[in-house]
Amino acid sequence: MGTIVATTNSTDLVLKQMVTLLGPEGDYEKRKIALRNEYGPIVASAAKITAITNEEEAQEAANHGRLLQAGGREIETFFKTIKTKCDAIKNPILADEKATNKPLDDEKKRLGVLVGGWNLEVQRKAQEAQRKAEEEARKQAEEDALQRAIALAASGEEEAADAVLAEPIVAAPVVVQAPVGKPTGSVGRKYYKCKVNDFKALVAAVAEGKVSILALEPNQSWLNDQADAFKEAFAYPGCALDTTTSTSFRS
Repeated sequence: MGTIVATTNSTDLVLKQMVTLLGPEGDYEKRKIALRNEYGPIVASAAKITAITNEEEAQEAANHGRLLQAGGREIETFFKTIKTKCDAIKNPILADEKATNKPLDDEKKRLGVLVGGWNLEVQRKAQEAQRKAEEEARKQAEEDALQRAIALAASGEEEAADAVLAEPIVAAPVVVQAPVGKPTGSVGRKYYKCKVNDFKALVAAVAEGKVSILALEPNQSWLNDQADAFKEAFAYPGCALDTTTSTSFRS
């Protein structure tokens, strides 16, 4: 008799891990409450400081700031640890989702390529049929004009015959239905994107007013780095140095 091996459903396993980690009796909930209880009074005390009028009040505010700074780091470290554990639980599920969907996505893309190729062939055949029909219509229009000119010449109306021959040939419009249709349930889309291959030319076009300035966007991150590097000496055309002052606390 074969051995029966008990298996655990992956969903059940994940739920158990999440309950253990985030449940009301778990370390997460206990530590979260402890942090709130520890730093809540400090926040309440800091909130009472609404103005600084002397050195002692400034020092008191700085002392509160250092405590809040230390608390912020402690809270950040705690939640970072929890988020890392949650990611460790979540990542296998995301991997399962990707692995489960991959065969469907691969086949969908493969069939899309096949159907797209078929639709292009249908379009090519329709264009060829349209071209031939327009060519036949033009030949027929030329033949009709020639016959009218011959008839007029035979009637002695030479000038009228010459006028008919001198007229531009205008064939009757022709609309040819596609020989086959696209399969139902499929939609062909054509996407348009811009690829900048000459940025200087684009900048020049914007400067000349040929292209909207919306086509360009300042590299704010790079400009900020330049301002920080040159500091008070920063001076780029069209740019102004923006400075802000903040106070940090050392825990």
